Amino acid sequence: MFIQTLLLQWLDRSLPFRFLVALAVGFLALFVVQEIEAIHHGAACWGTEPFSACVLDEAVDLVAVENVEGFSILVVAITYLIESRDRRKQKHYEAWQVIDNAAAAKVPTSNARIKALEDLNEDRVSLQAIDMPGADLRQIQLAGADLRETTLSDTDLRNANLKGANLAAANLEGAKLRGADLSHANLAKAHLKGADLTGANLYGANLACADLSKAILETSDLQKATLIGANLAAANLRAANLQQANLTDAKLKESDFRTADLKDAKLTGAIMPSGSIHE
Repeated sequence: MFIQTLLLQWLDRSLPFRFLVALAVGFLALFVVQEIEAIHHGAACWGTEPFSACVLDEAVDLVAVENVEGFSILVVAITYLIESRDRRKQKHYEAWQVIDNAAAAKVPTSNARIKALEDLNEDRVSLQAIDMPGADLRQIQLAGADLRETTLSDTDLRNANLKGANLAAANLEGAKLRGADLSHANLAKAHLKGADLTGANLYGANLACADLSKAILETSDLQKATLIGANLAAANLRAANLQQANLTDAKLKESDFRTADLKDAKLTGAIMPSGSIHE
């Protein structure tokens, strides 16, 4: 492990070392190809005496003038692959610059920022604790994103794809999430007070201990969602689908459940809209 780390550090910091590695790998690749051809024609070194001298002769033959062009192309290709880590790091650095510049300029709408966020998430870069209050992120594609502890208050996330995203302890107070896909997302302890989740897909989402007070969840899909200990006081849940949802110990005082589907939902210990505790 130590040697692997050391080699990666050298590859990162030393251009000559990268070139030497590319030369060595390129030479080895050509040698293997030559050996395969020799085996095919019955002229391989295996079983010959002396074996080492035969291998040395074949290695020297690789340096022939007719092999220079192919060898050069191979070395360039290998160098390109070796430097892919640097290019990715540069790409990430530029993406963060776009995000930071949009935040500094307080620009609500920025297609460049949306693309930068999507690119970072595609490369599995964590977006934890990023601050984007009031940003326009409509239809953004951030499935599976790490958005823990992010500040997204009053952010426009209508029709966003946040499927499987980790939004634990995120601040989404007053956020517009109408029609967003939050299925199987982790929203445990998230702040969603006054958020608009009309028609949102929250199937199987984890909303344990989340603050959804005064949130609009009308016609939203909360099937199999975990809402243990969640605060849904004065929330609008009209026509919401809460089949098999777990609302154990949830605070539902003054919430509106008219025409909501609560089939097989767990309500043990929940404070009901009337103020009574469900047995």
